[in-house]
Amino acid sequence: MLSSPRKWKVKAVVRRPSCRLRMIAAVFVLHTAYAIASTPCDSSLVQPAANPLGYRLRGDRCEGIYVQQVSGAPLAVVSWTQSYADYDLSSMRPLKIAWQATLSAPIRLRAQGLRRRLYFRMDADGRPNSQAFTWPTDVLSALQISRSDLGIVGTTEYEIDGGRRQVYIPLRISQDVNSPQSGSYSLALLPGMELKEVFLTLTGPSGKTAVKLKDGEPVGYGYYPAERPIEIPIGGIKNSGFYHLEIGATLRSGGVAAIELWFYHPGS
Repeated sequence: MLSSPRKWKVKAVVRRPSCRLRMIAAVFVLHTAYAIASTPCDSSLVQPAANPLGYRLRGDRCEGIYVQQVSGAPLAVVSWTQSYADYDLSSMRPLKIAWQATLSAPIRLRAQGLRRRLYFRMDADGRPNSQAFTWPTDVLSALQISRSDLGIVGTTEYEIDGGRRQVYIPLRISQDVNSPQSGSYSLALLPGMELKEVFLTLTGPSGKTAVKLKDGEPVGYGYYPAERPIEIPIGGIKNSGFYHLEIGATLRSGGVAAIELWFYHPGS
């Protein structure tokens, strides 16, 4: 008679990862978290489904069209430039967005469509102490977005008069290697509804010697339809420093709207 076979107990051997593997995993997690945190993409923008031109990360920028979710603000700053040359989309040459690197803080670049029902955005981060950003025009060309349909701003944060402020940096935009500098600026506003009039109050440079260069001065264009950009020249600024621009508007339907911006003038 054969004896019953022995019952073998098999113990699972669990080996803990080595110190080196744990370190590699930790570095990978930190790198991934940093990449997600540092992406320039705006998570509030919804992409159109299965559209290759949808808003998404494209190398060092986020760019494309998105689905509009809410109506626009009564008044918004959509462009602040020192010079903005026309460009040729058929050439496929990139746009160079340049600025004077006087401030050491990082710069956030944002471009948006100004044409009615054109929901387009480009977001990118300019490196601290850098002076330019090279923007490929492949998506602009595919969507046929011309210079008149595109507003661009560059902003940073800086301590001014005891408070942390968002500061607009004057940009120079062209397809040429060297874009011209000037002492005047072009402001573009986008109204979400029809306006009766727009008023400007300009104060600066910041500090105890700040003076009002404009005090509730009307722009005087006479006609401000909804969702059509309003381009306003801002000149007569001499001394370098931070300036405060207050923008007020009366609405055609009644009521008022107001926004403000700080900007930096590097001087001549």
